[in-house]
Amino acid sequence: MSRSRTLLAGIALVLLGGCATTFVGVTPVAPQVGNPNFPVLADSLQPLLQWARHPDAERYDLIIYEGIKTSSAWEGTKRAVGREAYYREGLMATEHRVEQPLKPDTEYYWSVRLRRGTSVSPWSRYDYTAFFGTGYMKAGNQLFIFKTPKTP
Repeated sequence: MSRSRTLLAGIALVLLGGCATTFVGVTPVAPQVGNPNFPVLADSLQPLLQWARHPDAERYDLIIYEGIKTSSAWEGTKRAVGREAYYREGLMATEHRVEQPLKPDTEYYWSVRLRRGTSVSPWSRYDYTAFFGTGYMKAGNQLFIFKTPKTP
């Protein structure tokens, strides 16, 4: 692409709006991730987590943390990673159904890391950037996030 076309595409992205998501490690497939302020609703309290196969992995480790969410009129909504809720090590497949039900109506963070022999990678993360006219929102180095349904 020529330099002028690249510049025009960048200007259009800023003026018209859009988003960009980049992944480090594995790429999640389901639940999908995007704006971390609006977690995707999982299909059940025992969701099927899926990710793309990574060429450097022999096996995968999976971790899920409870999310902590606070809201106030002055500071808005803040999210943080809470206690570990679920962990599985040495998974061969690129998907895993959570074996114990998670809490209803709760946000959870999850990630997968690569395992090759006794070596493990850092936990997979993503960066999200959204453009809104002349402003933007950026969330970097995020664990994947989803929300469980209100009822089983």
